[in-house]
Amino acid sequence: MHRLPRLLVINPNTSADVSQVIDTLVREETAGAAKVQTVTAGFGFSYISTRVAVSIAAHAVLDAAAKAMTEGAEPDAIVLACFGDPGREALAEMTGLPVIGFAEAGLLAAAALPGTSLVSTNGTVWCEMLGELVLKLGLGAKIAGIRSIESVADDTPAIADFLAHEAKALGADRVVLGGAGLIPSLPGIIASSRVPILDPHRVAIGKALRLAATPRAASTPGQNGATETLGLSPFLSHALNGGAAIAPLRRCAGR
Repeated sequence: MHRLPRLLVINPNTSADVSQVIDTLVREETAGAAKVQTVTAGFGFSYISTRVAVSIAAHAVLDAAAKAMTEGAEPDAIVLACFGDPGREALAEMTGLPVIGFAEAGLLAAAALPGTSLVSTNGTVWCEMLGELVLKLGLGAKIAGIRSIESVADDTPAIADFLAHEAKALGADRVVLGGAGLIPSLPGIIASSRVPILDPHRVAIGKALRLAATPRAASTPGQNGATETLGLSPFLSHALNGGAAIAPLRRCAGR
């Protein structure tokens, strides 16, 4: 019998309400084509808006993944549900699995399209970090600018007008608007916008589903050079030292 691909979705902040919004979107986008498990960071911030919060969130996503897999999750791919991807590379190293972040997936998808894109989210610090990610990915020539909507009224038409104005000023062909907190508002913003808006959350989910459903060669989770850890949760300590927490990944890696 055909087995549905399995997605582990990790919300790096501690808000159960945000996790529910993300889970609803993932299930809508996958339309029953995947088995979805959404987990919430067990510590950190309810809203990630500083570099300190991002650093802690990176630890929290590793811990959440280790806990979920210790408790029986056997994902084929992981969705890192934050428009900034805290801990994405470390999570991929630890698990040996495809890890798809909202930000990286959205930026790469936009860069593959003709012309340039404006990237936008809520928060000046996030814009700085997204700018660093753009440079890291080598996409500087494809991104016209990065703007925060934090000064705009929390109103769908106002946000749409702001984005259209900024895109026109920069000569951008579209907008990439991301942030888990914006997911409920995005359909309305897209409908009101005079400029095309790419939804990075749906792009990331679609990419994760494709990768989860694609057979791949056997892989081995990254090995931590340290033989001992101190102060980590039992789940994460076990995973980093090659224990049972990552055993499920070895079983499913070669499908």
